[in-house]
This record gives sequence, structure tokens and C-alpha cells, in this order.
Amino acid sequence: MGLDWLQAVFSEIWTILAGPKTRLWPLYIGLTILICLFLYRRRGIEQGFFEWLMPKSIYFHASHIVDLKIFAVNRAFAALGLFNLVFFGAYVADFVSGALGPGLGLAPLSPFLISLLLLVVSDFGTYWVHRVHHESRIFWPFHSLHHSAEVMTPITVFRKHPVYDLISTMVKGLFIGCLQGIFLAVFSQDPNLMTIVGVNAGYFLFNMAGSNLRHTHVWLSFGRLIEHVIISPAQHQIHHSLAPEHHNKNYGEVLAIWDWMFGSLYVPEREEVLEFGLGDAEGNRIRQRHDSLTNALVVPMRDSWRQVRKRLGLSPKPAPRAEDVAPAQDVTPAE
Repeated sequence: MGLDWLQAVFSEIWTILAGPKTRLWPLYIGLTILICLFLYRRRGIEQGFFEWLMPKSIYFHASHIVDLKIFAVNRAFAALGLFNLVFFGAYVADFVSGALGPGLGLAPLSPFLISLLLLVVSDFGTYWVHRVHHESRIFWPFHSLHHSAEVMTPITVFRKHPVYDLISTMVKGLFIGCLQGIFLAVFSQDPNLMTIVGVNAGYFLFNMAGSNLRHTHVWLSFGRLIEHVIISPAQHQIHHSLAPEHHNKNYGEVLAIWDWMFGSLYVPEREEVLEFGLGDAEGNRIRQRHDSLTNALVVPMRDSWRQVRKRLGLSPKPAPRAEDVAPAQDVTPAE
């Protein structure tokens, strides 16, 4: 009994830290290393493979140390179930299906098509959560933590403020819940996903295709044609770039069609040399304000509250500071 309980605890911890639903699952990491080995040999890089893949200047950088601390905190929140809002999506689905009335009895859809639709809907929600966090002064401080990373590793994907994660989870729950409610009302069908090791098949393939390289220095482009449909690691690295021509570009997570549709797509012509971090509209690096775990969690709350007070007219409106300007913007976020 005691041994089974201990095994269950360790299994749950492993699932949260590096299970199939995270990009740190060993299969994803292993395939990422193989992709990097292919790129390394094809480009004829002369330095040692692991020296090129995991340079000390990146993995011992102060920014990466903060990444590791935020990763530990966010995984602890996940273990406590603070962002597990499955019930929210279920509530939305029940409300929508009830509002639409009894099912029409149409032929049920295949799990493959359902998985594709759920990925598209979830990704659409992710696009708009991401974009709004860039374009709103109130929400930007929470996302600025992610963009303050001056070097990137696969751990950087977890460099997110808990408030951002909470908002993202609720919005995706709303979108997915609406779709599930429609399935229940129109098809009288409880949508069953096509999954691989418990993960939506689309996201599984996305992670297998090198998603871990999105937050690294390793350039991987899919080519102009594919990058109008799917966001490549190179395109997401561009999203983190200080260069003004990269501002307001490539908000998508999996699909590039939203960026293409709403005018925020950037498809590189060739490999580009990038610098990461917070910057102003001219591409100048601005002062690092998330240089410790405490600052990473507290500064966004303080900055967002300052913007709320300004919006409500509760405080004087000083001249804008560099820290309040989104890094991927040609202009400051709209008031």
C-alpha cells in the first residue's frame, strides 16, 4: 500500500515535470537532439556538437537561471492543480449544448477530424491571448516576463507569469468548451480525441517536429510555403527578436494561418542573426527588470496595477517609460 502510494506520487511528479503533455518528455528531447545533429552536420559546424548545442554562455547565463526558478514555481502550481480548469470547459460545454437544444442526430465525426478541429480552435484562442497580451498595457506586464529572456533554452517556454497561464487556460477552456457543446448539441456526440500517449495527435506531431527549438539559438526554418501554414522554430525566435522589423510578428503557436489572416505573419527569406530580450520600438535593449524570481513574479503585478489605476484615472499619467513599451511593437500598446 505504502509503496504503491509512493510510486503513484513519483509518477505524478514525473508527468508534471517531463510527461508527454510537456515539451520536456524524453522522446521529444531525444528527437530534438537528432534534428540538431542533422543540422550540425549539414551546416559543417566545426566546434564540438554539444559545445554548439548547449553553450555555457547560454546555459549559465543569469537569464537562464531565472528560467529554472520560474519553471520550478510553475510546475509546483501545476502539481497543486491551480491551472487545471477542466471543469470550466465542461461547464461551458454543458451551457452551450443546453442553449442549443436537443441534438440533431447527425452522423458523428471521426476522432481524427475532432482532434484537428480542437487543435484549430485551441490554437485560435492561443493566438488572441498572445496578441492581446502584447497590445494591452494592462496585460502586457504579465507577458513581458516571457520576453525578458535574453537567452533561450527549452526551459524558456515555462518562463510565464502565473496570471498569464491562468488567463490562457480560461480562454482556451472557453473556446474548447464551446466547440464541445456544439458537438453535443448538433451530433449528440461526446467528442473523443485521436490521441497518442494521451496527447492530441496534432500537438504530438507538433512537438515531434522540433517545437523545443522554438526557444533556442538553433535556427530551423520549414521554408516559405509551409511557414504560411505552420509556425516554425525560426519564426518564433523572430517573435522574440529585438529588431524593429520583427515587431508585432508571429503570434501563433502551432498554426501560421492566424498571423497570415490578421496581418502579423513574418516569413524569413534566409537565416537571420537575432538578439533576444526586452527592447524599445527602435530595437534598443531596455533595462532588465525580471532579474530574480521575486521580481519576475512581483514586478508584472505592480506594473499591471499601475496601468489599471491610470485607466481608472486614479493616478497621474507620467511620461511612458521604456519598461512599459512592449518589445515587439513599433508603437506603445494602445491605451
